[in-house]
Amino acid sequence: MSHLSKLSLTATSQKQPVSPVARKRLNLLRKLEIQIEAAKAELQDEVFLEEVRKWVRGEDGERTQVTEQRAVRKWWWQHHTGAWMLTLRDGAKELALADDMASIEIGEIANLVDTLETIRSAVLAGEIDPALERVIKAKPKKPTK
Repeated sequence: MSHLSKLSLTATSQKQPVSPVARKRLNLLRKLEIQIEAAKAELQDEVFLEEVRKWVRGEDGERTQVTEQRAVRKWWWQHHTGAWMLTLRDGAKELALADDMASIEIGEIANLVDTLETIRSAVLAGEIDPALERVIKAKPKKPTK
């Protein structure tokens, strides 16, 4: 029993449901990591390709998993004033951080990675949760049968 006493036991289970906000937060963190890698590649004038796994049926009807590379859709762009802007996304929708304010002004492109890492820290701290809750409430419910 002395071996088990060294461990910290909890009552949580893998089957416990995750809240919708926590699920959105984890997905946003995953996408932010991809954007940070793409931004680092952009600053070094390299092309960043994301690896995606998918199932494909062969000619014999067997399903096999294939890894493909695809370009990453960038969340940043250059405004007509010359400043660089960044918009967080939940899928194809823009994530409004404040009242009708979905974009973050970065200024110079050199500040892009630092800005993305600051946003990642804000997501981890839960500062983006109100925006995620608005996205969840705006999503239409599926009708029950």
